[in-house]
Amino acid sequence: MPSLQSAYARAVLPGEQADGYRELFATVFQRVQRSYATEVDLGALAAEAMKILEPLEPGTAEPREVFSRAINAALGSLDPYSRYLDAQAAGNARGSSGAAFGGVGLEVEAGEGAVRVVAPIPGTPAAQAGLRAGDLIVRIDDQPLHDVPLPDAIAKMRGAPGTAVVITVRRTGMAEAFTVSLTRATIRRQALRWHMEGEVLVLGLSSFSISVTTALRQAVADATAAHAPRAVVLDLRGNPGGLLHEAVRTADAFLAQGDIVSLRGRTPGNQRSWQADPDEVLAGLPMVVMLDRRSASASELVAAALQDNGRATIMGQRSYGKGSVQTTYSLKEEFKGALKLTSAFYLSPSGRSVQKTGVFPDIELLAAASPQKEGPSEREAPVPPGAPQARVEQAQCAAIVKAADAALACAVAYLQAGGVDAFTAGLAHRRPTPEAVLPLQ
Repeated sequence: MPSLQSAYARAVLPGEQADGYRELFATVFQRVQRSYATEVDLGALAAEAMKILEPLEPGTAEPREVFSRAINAALGSLDPYSRYLDAQAAGNARGSSGAAFGGVGLEVEAGEGAVRVVAPIPGTPAAQAGLRAGDLIVRIDDQPLHDVPLPDAIAKMRGAPGTAVVITVRRTGMAEAFTVSLTRATIRRQALRWHMEGEVLVLGLSSFSISVTTALRQAVADATAAHAPRAVVLDLRGNPGGLLHEAVRTADAFLAQGDIVSLRGRTPGNQRSWQADPDEVLAGLPMVVMLDRRSASASELVAAALQDNGRATIMGQRSYGKGSVQTTYSLKEEFKGALKLTSAFYLSPSGRSVQKTGVFPDIELLAAASPQKEGPSEREAPVPPGAPQARVEQAQCAAIVKAADAALACAVAYLQAGGVDAFTAGLAHRRPTPEAVLPLQ
């Protein structure tokens, strides 16, 4: 540690700020040693930070920027989710768990060394500026995004409503990148949407933000008062996660007994488990949980709990595979921000971890026909652990059931059929046609 602090002091412009950040290295390393989910080799951690410091000309670098780069290089060697947050990023992180935040209104993911737009949120500055799904954001203001962690890029796009941000976009079919100037606005995130598909209640959760379980229970009460549903779909597609306690409460809402999840970390506070209480909503109704490759973290916790307890059939694609829990630790002085650290890994009721493996669907939905020749049916072939009971071309479902989208049509068709055998038998003589795939509405 002294050699790391000395290397930092040599690299940066001297002064009070440099002295503060030099001492902060020790604070961060001590917290990692106490609270990280597994034992950490602090020497290897320091070596990663030194790779950033050693090439710098002595006495020339800006203290805050260099500290952030060096400490995040070290933390990034632990896992993709542990990181240092400067004061701005820490403030954005605190606001992001609520129903509203300042930003431009984009759902994004990492891709091709940049930030890929998944979808603009309707009615937001990004949507009004014409940004599209698939656009690549390669620069924010004056900073290129190559090798910039996704959370840092998101933090740069967020900020106080009314402030400006300029993004540079690369779009398929256009020879040159172009810039878009956006004025941040208050983005109101609707974490829960619900509607009825015939007699099936569809509950769509976009994130596990504050009080989303309370909203879910109210939606169930409203739907039941209007017309009692006979089945339920919990749609977690595209849900990147959120608050651990909200995920536990959501899973608990659909369970009357059994384990929900357990945490495994090194501190007493990260060695605990949760069990369901008897207060179950929609008890006894058939249930499908929908996942896709962007369903992560808290979404996977809920899906695994309902799958392991036999409460729901999982349908869609294998989920992202983030089975860790992060805790944010304040670093006291405001300008020094916070430390977001992986503090535990969670296990499903059966004891499995979804880390890097994800939750496997019981029924896998395929966007298009597989090009290889047909082989034995899923029921005839041996089924290895994690393999689905069936694979279905989702366009076939849209030819049978009208729904908001083809994948949702599969969930409704499955619930109407009453089981996987009847569901797949009903699709056996169907062939997808272009008009069978309904547009998103």
